[in-house]
Amino acid sequence: MTDSNKHIYFIGGVSLILLFIFSGQYFLVPLNEINPFEYFFGSELNIFNITDIITGGSVIPLIGIITGFLLSQYGNTGKKHLAKVLFIVLIILTLNAVLISGFDKMPFIILMAFIGLIFIGRHWIISLAASLILFAIHLMFNVVLEIINGLNSNIQRMYSGIQQVNAFISTYRSSDYLAIVNMNIDTLTSGGDMLFDAAFIILPSILLGVALKELNLTQFIKTSPFISAGIIMVLLAGGISTKLIQILMLGSITGETLGEGFGGPVTAIGYFMLLAYIAGSIPEPVFNIFYNMGRYSLSVYILFNIFMMFIFYGFGLAMYGQVSFQMMILTVLALYILLLIISNVLAHYNIRVLEQTFLINKKAKRE
Repeated sequence: MTDSNKHIYFIGGVSLILLFIFSGQYFLVPLNEINPFEYFFGSELNIFNITDIITGGSVIPLIGIITGFLLSQYGNTGKKHLAKVLFIVLIILTLNAVLISGFDKMPFIILMAFIGLIFIGRHWIISLAASLILFAIHLMFNVVLEIINGLNSNIQRMYSGIQQVNAFISTYRSSDYLAIVNMNIDTLTSGGDMLFDAAFIILPSILLGVALKELNLTQFIKTSPFISAGIIMVLLAGGISTKLIQILMLGSITGETLGEGFGGPVTAIGYFMLLAYIAGSIPEPVFNIFYNMGRYSLSVYILFNIFMMFIFYGFGLAMYGQVSFQMMILTVLALYILLLIISNVLAHYNIRVLEQTFLINKKAKRE
């Protein structure tokens, strides 16, 4: 595997910390059912706001870009093989969503990746154009119209659904595992808006990842470092500024729509380019630490969810809804460090776990 091809695994390994923090919030509270400005107070609210600026609306598009990049990178293995791999990963992640966390959005990324296969091997202009068209539709119907409706509505803020929040807390803190599974299934099947987001946020991200690989982003960054740095700064400054507006509007529907719908995806592109930039300039020993984690990203993600389940659910330590946001962040960071160590041990002894599904021949095993 060439150095440029290894970069995507480094990007994936670092991005896992963002995904862990994003997913970890749903092991603490049903985030979709609360207004954080009502639910959190003082320093806890401040930490949540910082976390939301970093991860809100950007993590899932970032994982989508990485997925599209990987699909294009391994396009020479054949669409049939890629479809088989995606199917196996979809089963694993769906089981994770049903058995552990019903708020998990990863299965939707894999579903959209099947559509992304259509664009593998085509000219980058086609993938990029399709991505921009879908994102423009999202901006029109899911951002602009929502903002207009929000401004014309008497209801300017989403209020916490206390009964629903209590239902989640009582279920996840219980030792009745079947009740937890039923709650996960209800959460998965009731996410009608998620299908719209998948088609108009996740799919454009995947197609953008395909286009960036075809454009040889790594080579562009290497040959034009100053231009690349300027683009990264513009993307991150624009995305984060939009997220700051969301915070300043104190949880209003308009602010959340703008921050999550526009600021998040823009920030995700900035993150991806920033990590691609860093991948080509950091010392090799440091690079390999996160590269190894990226190689085992599927196994690591499933292990993370299993650990979080036993820490937060009722048949474990029952911390769901009981600890501070800061404690959740510390727990996630501790697990990330632990899994970073585990993944490097696995890499040292060349032990394959779930990633065995990606191997197609002896050459692939050596890579």
